[in-house]
Amino acid sequence: MGRLLTGRQLRTVFDHFCPFDQDNNLKPDDRQVTLLAANSNNWWLTRAIVQAAAWGDQSPVILQFSHNSNRKIGGDPTAIFVPEGLGYHGNPVVNGARANAHWIQMEAEAWDADLVAVSLDHFRVPKFKPDADYQRQAAPTNYSEEIDEAVAYLAEVGLAQIAGEVDKATYHAYLNYLSSTEYYQFRSDFLDTVQVMSPAWGMIDTEGIAPVLDFVMTRDITSAVRTELANHDMMIEAELGATGTSGDQVEYQKMAEDELEQFARLAAAFIDYTGGEGIAYDIGMKHAAKEAEAFEPDCHKLETVQRTIIEQAGIYAPFAQHGGTGAAAVTRGLVGKNNVSTAFLVEGSQARHEHFSQHAEQVRAGDKKICGTDVETHVYLEAVYNSVIERFLTTGSYQRGPEVAGLLTD
Repeated sequence: MGRLLTGRQLRTVFDHFCPFDQDNNLKPDDRQVTLLAANSNNWWLTRAIVQAAAWGDQSPVILQFSHNSNRKIGGDPTAIFVPEGLGYHGNPVVNGARANAHWIQMEAEAWDADLVAVSLDHFRVPKFKPDADYQRQAAPTNYSEEIDEAVAYLAEVGLAQIAGEVDKATYHAYLNYLSSTEYYQFRSDFLDTVQVMSPAWGMIDTEGIAPVLDFVMTRDITSAVRTELANHDMMIEAELGATGTSGDQVEYQKMAEDELEQFARLAAAFIDYTGGEGIAYDIGMKHAAKEAEAFEPDCHKLETVQRTIIEQAGIYAPFAQHGGTGAAAVTRGLVGKNNVSTAFLVEGSQARHEHFSQHAEQVRAGDKKICGTDVETHVYLEAVYNSVIERFLTTGSYQRGPEVAGLLTD
């Protein structure tokens, strides 16, 4: 049939695979399941992911498109090669979203993939610069009230220390940022992309943003999706803190128990206040991990925070593991969705490299057969497909199609 999953259907799947039972105890290991969230940066990656999801009894997958990949597909002249003197018209973010939306729908229908959910990944807010002289924009919201409400809420739920981080200078810096053309453009691009792609999941990437400002922005965007777009379908991922990047030389530090308890309470308050339905925070992973790198997940932090969110916010908010390529192991269940991007790009590129290395003389001689489209349609596509299958096998969700389909028809 080839129908993409809606956000509410994805919510049903996540609730079914919630790692905690009704008493908030962890379920047995054989009932712990993680969903693969596979990123696509080009047409062939999308096809490989959909084919892997459609094979056999089918496997549920979240197919992710980042803000960066959308704008490159859309032809952003600041992000791709452009011949000198050639102009560009339109919004590349929206153009890319429109192109990817059509492509993924076609692929799902072509391969009869019924368990593919589209996601927006790493839709990053503009970098906050406390001393910047931002150009002001007529704001759609009174952000002064929004900041006041966030500060008051944090104090009310026993997180006064965090609320107290906002002194007078910081308050005005936040207000200038939220009223800037940069933030307005981000907000507009995010909402336009949601409107065009109708994703089941959407990530507001607030990496590195201080808590109070994070609370304000995430709630602002969530509210805009629900009210301005009247979209009550999409699951929204809220990010608290930052996941590292390979080579950044920042060593992950586990939290002491009192620090962990406060962070867990902050995460629960974050979900409760913003209306987010999924969450991301640092558990020791690194984005863009190289092949020799393997990072151990902080399972104690993960279990503590996820349990606290349920207890205090009254909702299961699936944890989105960023940097899934370099995870030493997938913590099934507690990791709700495992984001993988680098592994697929590397596998596809290595396959291309091997192909051209083995036929170097023919390439130099201009052999069309060696240099033609078969490189993408066979070499690259097969390598990525096999890599996706390998990642499926680490999640517990592989070939769970009949079980998931049953949930959606009850």
